[in-house]
Amino acid sequence: MKSFVCVVLVAALIGVNALTEEQLKKADGFASECLEKSNGLSKETVGKLRSGDFANVDQDSKCFVKCFLERAGFMSTDGNLVADYAIERLSLDREKSKVEALVMKCSMQMDDPCETAFRAFECYYNGKASLL
Repeated sequence: MKSFVCVVLVAALIGVNALTEEQLKKADGFASECLEKSNGLSKETVGKLRSGDFANVDQDSKCFVKCFLERAGFMSTDGNLVADYAIERLSLDREKSKVEALVMKCSMQMDDPCETAFRAFECYYNGKASLL
């Protein structure tokens, strides 16, 4: 399940169709670290995230996403999104102006860092089609 979660998050964030083996291993390591910190995610919750069903997502899932974004460099440890890094990483195989627009749209700061991470993830997921 750890690999499944990692692929869901990475693919949703960077919108790539094929990840290298090295990228998958790195992301799997991030996911493993974050799963160890979480109170445990159910297969149902992961399935909902994978399918884009963001209704009724619990705090543990949101904090898992925060942890993952921190490890991946998309969020600083003080709870702020790192827009420049996100633009750099997401525009590797996408049009930079489209990526910039999506990142700016998704760069919302909430009072709770876990909520900030989840809302950004949700926004990226829902907006990834705009990168095509």
